[in-house]
Amino acid sequence: MSGLPTYLLCLCVAAVTGSVFVLSVLTNQERASMAEITIRISDRALKVAGVVLGFLFLLWGSLHFWESGVFRAKYQIRLFVPEAKGLHVGAPVRLDGMPVGTVSTVELAPNSTDSNRRIEVALRIEKRFQNMLRQDSSAALLTEGLLGERFVNVQRGFTGSPINNGEEIRVVPVVEVTLTDFLDVLGKKVGCHNDGNSSPDTKSPTVGTKSPTTH
Repeated sequence: MSGLPTYLLCLCVAAVTGSVFVLSVLTNQERASMAEITIRISDRALKVAGVVLGFLFLLWGSLHFWESGVFRAKYQIRLFVPEAKGLHVGAPVRLDGMPVGTVSTVELAPNSTDSNRRIEVALRIEKRFQNMLRQDSSAALLTEGLLGERFVNVQRGFTGSPINNGEEIRVVPVVEVTLTDFLDVLGKKVGCHNDGNSSPDTKSPTVGTKSPTTH
């Protein structure tokens, strides 16, 4: 190296330095390109994941609504009752204890002259059960337990034609045991039990008399 001219040594150093600089520049560009490709792939993966999650959520919602009966065909029948305390729109309608629909309206019956027909209740029932609701079917307002919500229970019919849309189903009065009645009966039983324990024994003891002996 000491035998080379000074200008040749400078040219060699410049050439080597320039090559390293170019190599460094190319390496930085490649790194930037690779990072850009990675970012693009990540964005695409996020979009695909979002679409898949949205589709799954939509599918789950559709299945949920289908199971709830939102998309099933329905028809409406009516009944008249003297009162509907505690019965609200959306209350369940059950056929022999099984859910088949909901209460759609609870209104005062217009132009009613019968005290037993003061309230008009409309029932929205799945149409697939229409053949089970016939002219001998009956409905009743019941309460779920002592403190539960009120619902409409329908007894299946077996004779006559099916009840068509807008027609009336007859109502069977039901005497339900309320919480007040239950507490009254319980109080009377407790009172009778206490009276029985506190009453004195009225049985008189039997006194035996010995007859005199004759000789």
